[in-house]
Amino acid sequence: MMTIKEIARHAGVSQSTVSKALNDRPDVSPKTKEKIRQLIKQYNFTPHAFGKALKKKTSENVGVLFCRDLHSLSGNPFYSRVLEGIEAELALNNYSLLLQIITENTRDELPKMVREHQADGLILVGTFLDTYFTRILGIQIPVILIDPKELAEDRCQILIDNEYGANQATRHLLDRGHRRIGFISGDLSRTSFRQRYNGYLKALKNSDLSPDPDLVRTGGLENGYEHVRVLLENKDMTAIFSANDINALYGYQAIIERGLRIPDDVSIVGFDDIEMAKMASPPLTTVRVYKEELGSIAVRALLQILRGEVKKPVTTVVPTRLIERGSVKEIGPPVASQKQPDAPTLRRPSNASQLSKTISLED
Repeated sequence: MMTIKEIARHAGVSQSTVSKALNDRPDVSPKTKEKIRQLIKQYNFTPHAFGKALKKKTSENVGVLFCRDLHSLSGNPFYSRVLEGIEAELALNNYSLLLQIITENTRDELPKMVREHQADGLILVGTFLDTYFTRILGIQIPVILIDPKELAEDRCQILIDNEYGANQATRHLLDRGHRRIGFISGDLSRTSFRQRYNGYLKALKNSDLSPDPDLVRTGGLENGYEHVRVLLENKDMTAIFSANDINALYGYQAIIERGLRIPDDVSIVGFDDIEMAKMASPPLTTVRVYKEELGSIAVRALLQILRGEVKKPVTTVVPTRLIERGSVKEIGPPVASQKQPDAPTLRRPSNASQLSKTISLED
């Protein structure tokens, strides 16, 4: 089966570029789009033979459930890119996308696509209420989880290497002489933010630095302005690690209003690498999450289940990468570390029946 990764290799571009081209994104040149279309045509891509054989028994639809929080899906700078990856991979495999936005008004009822068996499988994107999440998982239908609020070891799930990425981000600040490093994030009840907080703590511990509760502010995806405003009361704080870019960018305003400059007075590092990060002034140093690939990998995992190729739940950990831009200043010699950050490794889940793997991505 041809995948986005294989097309990317033949075209000499990234998987993200292929995903964007298949979604006709304006930030991909017409020449590159045409090259990718010609490659798909050249290799005469057709649906997998197993899918053809079951054509009359399956819908060839995949349902995607997205729980809306502060923004619509199109206005969400993170999950809109995940959806692009899902759309592109489904198109390559001749599957159709059924999208259901879960809102406060629909959280008590199952989507029509589920009630009427219109989808062969489901991909759950983001965070859901515990009761709704449990209800969906109780249905006899293959389900893939992307960046869930809580880990579910009895299901296939696509995770971000949050702890390692956060460790890298904090280590980047330590290597540039920063010792008093603030931390801001969303609610720590969410696994991804909790893992990023753990990465921050481990980096401090590896440098024999004790965490200061006065330098930690959590709660809310867009509370960065208020979080940073409070942290700036700590006069000796020289840097901030934000566990998501949105909070970091809102924090810019609090720093500017205080009459301080980034990075001359305060350095800041984000996490996610959303589009706005590189357009900030100064451009935000951040940890890149391969968002389109999260969606693409989820589709491939679901199709493997539908073909009977996977019998046990698999957790896939997608790596991250530190992207250095202009929001960090070197203020002194590196803070010594007792050991280097642990490289991304295979996670062994507590459920011994579950397999786990870390994938590698090429730019």
